[in-house]
Amino acid sequence: MRWLIRIFMIVSLGVALAILMRFNHGNVAILWPPYRVDMSVNFAVLALLVLFLLLHLALIAMGKAFDLPTRVREYRQRRRSGSARIALRDALLAFFEGRFGRAERLAKQAREDDELAGAGALLAARAAHRMHENERRDHWMELAEGEKNSTQAELMLAAEFALDDDDPARALLALERLHGGGLRHIHSMRASLRAHEQSGDWARVLQVLRLLEKRDALPDTAIRALRVRACRGLFSVEGRDSAGVREALRGLKGFERELPESVEAAASALARAGDQAHARKLIESAMDKEFSAMLLEVYTGLDEIPARERIEHAERWLARHGDDGALTLALGRLCMIAALWGKAEEFLRRSLLRTDTVAGHLAMAELHEALERPEDASVHYRAAALLRGKSN
Repeated sequence: MRWLIRIFMIVSLGVALAILMRFNHGNVAILWPPYRVDMSVNFAVLALLVLFLLLHLALIAMGKAFDLPTRVREYRQRRRSGSARIALRDALLAFFEGRFGRAERLAKQAREDDELAGAGALLAARAAHRMHENERRDHWMELAEGEKNSTQAELMLAAEFALDDDDPARALLALERLHGGGLRHIHSMRASLRAHEQSGDWARVLQVLRLLEKRDALPDTAIRALRVRACRGLFSVEGRDSAGVREALRGLKGFERELPESVEAAASALARAGDQAHARKLIESAMDKEFSAMLLEVYTGLDEIPARERIEHAERWLARHGDDGALTLALGRLCMIAALWGKAEEFLRRSLLRTDTVAGHLAMAELHEALERPEDASVHYRAAALLRGKSN
């Protein structure tokens, strides 16, 4: 439709010009002694128009001739950019296909474009890392360092490589530079969590884990498992005295202190530090709220606490939580320590009726040996051996 309108306007202009020129009877005289040229005004106007058009075309041709080297360079650059983009695309596909050697070669071709040089170097480094070619990987990372468009990606990738190399110090250094630039996303925080875990900085592990939990960045089961591991690691530091254990315990959040695994780790650390009284308080407070077999095992091993006092608390738990096999087994062992042989045999029998375990049969065998009943002891030793053989 536009072309029709334009053709109509051109034809209309030509018709109007022809009509106008019909009524123009003037002449133009050009004097160049001894010559004289006479022509009509209409011809002079047409001649000027043609001359202007020819001059305009000549100037355009000259401009294009002068711009020819630049246009050639731009054309070649466009070809290189197009080839580099195709190479980068194919490199990504090859990387996802698991063809890491081809991905590295194609990523090298992608570096011919300055805008893709950083991305190509990082992709080549990732491919070399997958092939365990650390020297080539480090070479590509050095090339990527000078590319301003890929600085943050280079730092993130350097942290991941350091973590795979079990070098948490180098990973944390890269992550600090990354976070110093204002970038703090979930993936970098996960890498930070892993780096602190590798370095054994369990307090920082808990800090990062709390941030990830707020962002729903990890499943609840994974968060709990990591929290339990961090709490246990926090209290398993060698050479920590009782004051240090209590200080670490105060540094935990309320719900973290109430985890049975945290209580068990803290109580075990206090017991190793010689503060069984505080360990007893922790376990009794936790067991009054919720029964835990692991806490019960630690509680049974607090040999500095009188056995009768531990039996008293354990019997209260038995009344509250029911006839649990682990609890009756612990009561049987405590009664053996206190030389309450009749109660010990009763609790151990109840434990075996509840759950037939190797530990229960061994405890009963030890009780019978203490009571000088070797035949009964041998029966339970055989039962324990049969159970252990089935489990294996």
